Amino acid sequence: MDNYYVYFLAIGAVILIVLFSFIKTSNRLNRYRVIIAESKKNVDIALAKRYDTISEMLKVAKSFARHEKTTFSDLVQLRTGVSIKDFNKVIESQEQVLGRIYALAEAYPQLRSSDEFVNLQNQIDDENEQLAAAKRIVNNNISIFNQDVVSFPISIVASMKGLRQMDFLAESHVDSKGDIDRFDYEV
Repeated sequence: MDNYYVYFLAIGAVILIVLFSFIKTSNRLNRYRVIIAESKKNVDIALAKRYDTISEMLKVAKSFARHEKTTFSDLVQLRTGVSIKDFNKVIESQEQVLGRIYALAEAYPQLRSSDEFVNLQNQIDDENEQLAAAKRIVNNNISIFNQDVVSFPISIVASMKGLRQMDFLAESHVDSKGDIDRFDYEV
C-alpha cells in the first residue's frame, strides 16, 4: 500500500511540475506579446510625429508649387498601422511622399532654401532617428519572442496557443544609408 502511495505522489508531483512549467511558459510568451505591443506604440508615436512634420512640409511646399496636386493628395492614411505589415506600408508610403517633397524642392530652389523648409527637414531627420530607434526596439523584442517560439519545449506551448514567429519591421534604405544626399530620392 505504501508503494502505491509513493507512486501516486510521484505522478502527482510530475503532473504539477509540467502544469506549472506550462503556465510559466505561457505567461512568458504573453508578456513578450505585451512588450511587443507596447514597443509598437512607440513606432506609432514616431510615425505620428513624422506624419505631422510631413504635413507641415506639404503646407510649405504648397505655397511654392500650387499646381503639384498629386504630391499633396497622397498623404491620406499614412499615419497609423496595426500589424507589422501595416507599419511597413505606412513607413514606405511616408518615404515615398518625402521623396516627392524633396524632388519638388529640387524643382523649386527657393523652397529648398526656405528657413521653414530647412527646419522641417532637420526635424524629419531627427524623427527618422527616433523612428529607427523605435523600430530596433520592436525588432529586438520580436527576435526574442521568435527565438522562444522555435525553442523546445517552449515551442510546444507556443503551438498549443497558436503562436507563430512574427514578421520584423522592414528597414528602409539599408543599402544606401551612408550615401544618401538629402535631396537624392527616387521619385
